[in-house]
Amino acid sequence: MATKQVYEVEVDRQKAAQAAGNYDLSDLPGGLGEPTAGARIGKQPKQDSIIEGKLKTLDAITKLTPGTALAIFGRPESRWAMAYWRRMGGEVTMEELLSYARQLIGMTPEGDLVVCLCGHAGQGDCIPLWAPREELGLTVQPNDLVLRFEGVVPSNV
Repeated sequence: MATKQVYEVEVDRQKAAQAAGNYDLSDLPGGLGEPTAGARIGKQPKQDSIIEGKLKTLDAITKLTPGTALAIFGRPESRWAMAYWRRMGGEVTMEELLSYARQLIGMTPEGDLVVCLCGHAGQGDCIPLWAPREELGLTVQPNDLVLRFEGVVPSNV
């Protein structure tokens, strides 16, 4: 697979039957509440809002560079992650928290595109599988949080 230095992720907006309600980074446990950048999806692109970081637009947040990952959290996913975090007494890894994301994509430090297929739903060990991809995209709904993290995608997946 050819390596890349910057990849512009296509964001597909879906209409939600009903907005999931307001929540923010303080509703996310541990490191999930501390992304390097984040945005809340509005009903229209002009209603998107930057909630964390120095990047000014959703397009800037969703540009993958080596070592970055993008996670999509809706209200249900944030509640599930918080419930797991509390149940485990706050002693959880970032991988375990990220496993609750609706979507988790990234770029390896070597520049390969990957999608993470992990999920334990609190039922056992979290074993992330980073699968190589030629193309990546995100599917979002109003009120979703798009969170950008550095250093969570491993090398040589």
